[in-house]
Parts: sequence; C-alpha cells; structure tokens
Amino acid sequence: MSPSSPQSAVPSLQSPGNPTPSTLNPQPPTVPSDARLIERWLPIAEIGIESLRERTPMTPFPAPNRLHVWWARRPLVASRAAILASLLPADADHEKFKHVLGIHGDPVAAKQRIARADRTGERLGPDAYGYKRAFIWSPDEDDRKWLTSFGKRLKATILDPTAGGGSIPFEAVRLGLPTYANDLNPVATLIEYATVKWPAELGTAVKIEFENLGQRFATEVQRRLADVFPPEPQPDCRPDGYLWARTVRCPYCGGLVPLSPNWRLAPGGTGVRLVPHCEKDPARRRCSFEIVATLAHQSDGTVADEGKSFADLVALHSAQRAK
Repeated sequence: MSPSSPQSAVPSLQSPGNPTPSTLNPQPPTVPSDARLIERWLPIAEIGIESLRERTPMTPFPAPNRLHVWWARRPLVASRAAILASLLPADADHEKFKHVLGIHGDPVAAKQRIARADRTGERLGPDAYGYKRAFIWSPDEDDRKWLTSFGKRLKATILDPTAGGGSIPFEAVRLGLPTYANDLNPVATLIEYATVKWPAELGTAVKIEFENLGQRFATEVQRRLADVFPPEPQPDCRPDGYLWARTVRCPYCGGLVPLSPNWRLAPGGTGVRLVPHCEKDPARRRCSFEIVATLAHQSDGTVADEGKSFADLVALHSAQRAK
C-alpha cells in the first residue's frame, strides 16, 4: 500500500487479537489413500527375469503358451503381477507380494552368478536360480490368508475384453477372482476354454485324463525317435542341445558320410572325431562321434572342393589312432 492510500478497514489476520489463518481454515481430516501398489512400486527386474525363464523352451513343464501359438502372448508372471498390484494397496508387503508371484529367491543375483559362471566355464546345473520358475507356483494357504486380509479389495471381478491367448484370465482364476474373458477370434476362444474354463469347471478329472494321454504320447514319441537321439549317459541327464549334419552316401562304398566344413565345437580345441564303422553291409556303414579335447585329434572337414569319401575317413581314423 502506498503512503497516500487510505487505511484499510479490514483488520490484519496477523494481529494479536485475531485468530491465526490455520484456525480460520482448518485442515480436512486425513483420508486413507486409495493408491494401489502398481502406482508406487513393482519389482520390474525380477519380473523381467522370470518372464524370460517362463519362455525357456525344452523344459519338462512348459508354460501354457507352448500349447498353442498366439500373437503377443503375455508372460504369466507379469500378468499376475499386474492383476495383484492393481488391487493391493500401495503399502502392501513387498516380500509377500513377490512370494505370491512365485519369486522365492533373488533372480537378479542369480542371473549375475550365472553370467560369471558362463564366463569361467562353470556349470551350475538345472537349479542355478535356487527355486523353480515363478509361473509354476500357485498361491498356497499362507498366500491366500494374506490376500484375504485385504477384504473387499481382493473381491474384485476381472474383465479382459480382448483376452487373446488368455494369460490375464488364467492368472485371475488362479488367484480365485471372478473372471470374464472375451475374444472375437475362435482360435483364441478355444485356447481360453482349454486352459481356463474347462480345467476350472472339471477339476482333477481333466488333469488325470491329460496325464494319461501325455504318458501315452511320450511313450510313442520315444519309441519313434529312439534311433534319432542317442541315449543319455545318466537317467536325469538333459542335453543342452543337438548338432545336426547333413549326410551323403559315398559313391564308392555306400558308407554314410556326415558333412561339415570343420568339426570344432569350442575355441579351446574341443571338437569331434569321426569314427567310421566298416560293416559288410554298405547300408550299415556309418560314422559315430567322439568328443576330443585338442585340435590335433579333431577330424578334418568333410566339405571341400574334392570332398571326402568314406574310405578317406577310414584311413584318417586309422592314422589318428596310430599316432
């Protein structure tokens, strides 16, 4: 106010005889926050690692996404995390939340340990993470008691209007939530019926029938492929993979020759030595394989301008044995 302005008739709020501003404008009572866990925190690194583990093929218990191909299949562990974190309050216990997801260890530290082992050539075995893949886990009694403690928050109905491969309804049903799923594509609808609706309605009868059919299928597959894959040295041994080579018949003796420009398996000298089997019957003349540790013991490549005959392999093998 300038010196020439008239004095205001309104008394100052800061004068000793007047109430303070906080008295005139009291703060509203504290209202419990409705913030959800997904708005404040998610274990993104752990969920990411488990999503990759879930998609790992060649495992005895594959995820449902291996039953049928579908576009943009969402990882189950990420779907369960999204559902739960959207319902639980922001102050929900982080460790219990991860336990319900099936993350029963520290996958970040485990992945770092696996990376170090890969660099040094150490084999950590099938239990490198210290616990099974998260998607296999179904909430146990303790998990369900913890979820029940949140009351109406965990009574929500889940709706997925474009369910596709069915990851979200699958996980919602596993959590015991009322669930609706929809998709216009009949293939997606059949996937959801087979992985969500029928197992939920028919229970263990489906499981028993599936296991019986699965055992019959596995037995028949093993019988048909017995001559294709060699037997493993130990009952629980699972190979990392197989290397395949095209073969041709030797034009001179009819022996079967595998084709490869070289037989190196690793930079350190690990490779393959071909062992020809000279049978009287030309149709049974073939090569088996031995793993050797040095380059000198590896067989020469069988793909070249002039190629290698079966007789050449026999001669080379005999020469290597003589050394």
